[in-house]
Amino acid sequence: MIKSYLKKTLLISSLLTLISCASVPTDINIIPDLDLKAGTYTFTNENPWQVDSQDLRIERHLVQIVDGDKVAQLINEHQSVRLLIEKNLSEAWANNKLKIVDQSDYKIDIKLIKALATVTEAAVSYEVKSELILKIQVTHQGNIYVKLFKSNNQWEGPFTASISRITKELSVQLSELLNQIVQDEELNDKLQQF
Repeated sequence: MIKSYLKKTLLISSLLTLISCASVPTDINIIPDLDLKAGTYTFTNENPWQVDSQDLRIERHLVQIVDGDKVAQLINEHQSVRLLIEKNLSEAWANNKLKIVDQSDYKIDIKLIKALATVTEAAVSYEVKSELILKIQVTHQGNIYVKLFKSNNQWEGPFTASISRITKELSVQLSELLNQIVQDEELNDKLQQF
């Protein structure tokens, strides 16, 4: 009987060890989806705009998993989040009739300040806090307009963190932030009037 108990205990502990050692991916691929059907802004400004972007993040990884006193596991982006943001905003503005060109005195500068999801794992649960911060700067002949856009999200779940859920939540969060930027009346008025 003791032998049977030891076998079961060994089998269960082996399975738990295998599960806990499951490999965490080194990168994830977030995919924003802009929904511009509602509240689309139409630009009539004839001036062409140059769109550039910079990645000013302190933490260059996208996800960090913290499990007690262990060293954090870092997950990077599969494709550049900065370029993904620049591409999506440029396309959305162009769809709204803003003229986008490679070189112009009219400039839109997108600064990626923060894009990070911090996962804190406990014994039987996990919590995720994610934050996205973008700064949009519009300039022409000494005129400067700057606006900061932020998005925070938080959720929890049982057992260990689901990378697929983190990817989905980050994709939705980025989509909502980009939609907020594209539909921002104050920013659109500046792009229209500069």
